[in-house]
Amino acid sequence: MKEFEAIEETAHRIMRENPDSVVHFRLLHDVLKIGSNNDTLINAQQEMLQSRWVHELKREQRKDGSWGRFHSAMKTKGKIVTTEAAVERGLALGIEASSPIFQATIGYLSRLLEGSVDFPDPPERNNRWATGKQLFTASTLARIGPTLPILDKTWKLWVAIAEHTFASSTYDQEAEIQAHQRLTGATVKNTYLVLNNRYQLALLGSRASKLPKKLENALIDWVWHKEDGIGYLEIPLSNPPHRLTSGMLDRLFTSLEILSYFPSWRKFADNMISWLWTQRNRDGFWDFGPRASASVYLPLSESWRKKRYRQHDWSTRILVLLRKYYDTSL
Repeated sequence: MKEFEAIEETAHRIMRENPDSVVHFRLLHDVLKIGSNNDTLINAQQEMLQSRWVHELKREQRKDGSWGRFHSAMKTKGKIVTTEAAVERGLALGIEASSPIFQATIGYLSRLLEGSVDFPDPPERNNRWATGKQLFTASTLARIGPTLPILDKTWKLWVAIAEHTFASSTYDQEAEIQAHQRLTGATVKNTYLVLNNRYQLALLGSRASKLPKKLENALIDWVWHKEDGIGYLEIPLSNPPHRLTSGMLDRLFTSLEILSYFPSWRKFADNMISWLWTQRNRDGFWDFGPRASASVYLPLSESWRKKRYRQHDWSTRILVLLRKYYDTSL
């Protein structure tokens, strides 16, 4: 497939330019798919773990494995504002579940999910909070360790809600409301508990291959064609804006990355993927300019003072996404 050749050729070109350690590792691991026992990959991983950004994560992690607040940010002296942001950042850097950083986080998130430690954010005064904080925790933990048994109960709950909601093969708001009345007792209409939210999608997507195919397809079809896209990200996917700010671009790519875990995403993403291919510059790299201030994915390189490092980072993010798209097609 010519697309695979173009993806691999671009990755090799970046590596010949001596990129920063995070970019080097992500290209080897997630784009070129080098075997885990390969010495080149092992050495690249060790260099990545010594990078500035990994040290920042490690330095700001608390003894309990968290980064303070979980979901709602507050002013802090550190750069990492919430635990869920720290997990997303760590995954962007290429940190794996076996690392000491994430092992501590897995322990903390597991205790949160069990209820043996208190949720660190101020509680909401409504009937959604118990379900919401469980969802936030399970969704974040699933990003690191999707097969962990402690996630089974919460994952099955949201599968059951989705099955009720899409029993007619299309989204049924009333069925979703009734499912929550029966299973959680939470008020769901026009809230973050509606199924197009990024947290439900991340949780369900962590085991997407185990979803009934008809349900999985109906869910992604609905999300893809929603005018406001994925909850919390609010970017339409079937008809995205022609002019995208840096913040909108970051939310667009985050939306695509969340949906890329679902096999059905390829059925809907053709136009978006074709558009991505047209965005390369003369050198065959991607460069969407300055990053969004709220982005936790970028930067990957330690500095963007050189334009080429910025291009390496953007290109790595896009190449990882393209590789997942074409892997799905096979």
